[in-house]
Amino acid sequence: MRIAHQFAPPMSAMLAGLPGITAAAHIPQDDRWALPTDVDVLFVLHGEGEAHSQANDAPRPAGWPGQVKLVQLASAGADNYPPWLFEAPAVASASGTTAIPIAEYALAVMLAHAKQLAAVTLKPGDAWPERQQFISSPLGTLHGRTLGLVGLGNIASQVAHYAHAFGMTIIAARGSNAPAPQPWISIAPLDDVVARADHLVLAAPITPATHHLLNADRLARMRSDAHIVNVGRGGLIDQDALLAELNRGRLWASLDVTDPEPLPPGHGLLSHARCRVTPHVSWSNPDINRRIMERLVDNIRRLASGEPLLGALI
Repeated sequence: MRIAHQFAPPMSAMLAGLPGITAAAHIPQDDRWALPTDVDVLFVLHGEGEAHSQANDAPRPAGWPGQVKLVQLASAGADNYPPWLFEAPAVASASGTTAIPIAEYALAVMLAHAKQLAAVTLKPGDAWPERQQFISSPLGTLHGRTLGLVGLGNIASQVAHYAHAFGMTIIAARGSNAPAPQPWISIAPLDDVVARADHLVLAAPITPATHHLLNADRLARMRSDAHIVNVGRGGLIDQDALLAELNRGRLWASLDVTDPEPLPPGHGLLSHARCRVTPHVSWSNPDINRRIMERLVDNIRRLASGEPLLGALI
């Protein structure tokens, strides 16, 4: 099959050597949504910063979708792509390919928060603290605490797997009526999950229904010392309402995603003592390229054999 891609030009040679691909062509970045319609497969990735809005306004290519049989997204999320892209006969995401590193990130920031790593790390000139300090004001623990999950897809399920090993109680709110994938995960209404969580991990997709899912009302009903971890999309949280709660001395937050990305210089969340912001890097891992390429190759094979696609959106 013939493929066109939005990655660096040298990627063409690599793609052309993959099973099932006969030719590969690069799509120039200066007009990245002028997609060709005379190929079998398009391998695309959403943009960052201004490219998000550019995708929403991108004009439909003439004759779209033409001969295109499959659009393979290189991202787990399906937002920030042109709406007409999903008119192709088949569209698949890379969902699941980054579940492990993102779940590791979530556990890492939960542990860093509980163990107060930033505060207890000694710097040059610091006095060695008295042991009594950590008896009267002990470090936290994940064991026995409640993890709330918003969403229960690949990422949240992997977070739950790790949290279960730490002895956490796990409750989850999900958009479907499907049962929990493991007996140690309890399904509960969203408001119950938010109110009960010691750590609340957001791993839901962004849709009109989930925009500002964590709004001022829900934030106000959270435990005052609850820790919010957002690895989904920035728009899941009303950030103004979150900042207001942080300014009141309530809640803690570890945000790998924000709205917008990047946050403007001087934004209150960037310098807040109760908030950690990382630049949307929880997906980063040394196996990412291999995993996404494997997804592409597997879906091309599945397309040719009539099997269901992995991460199928259409």
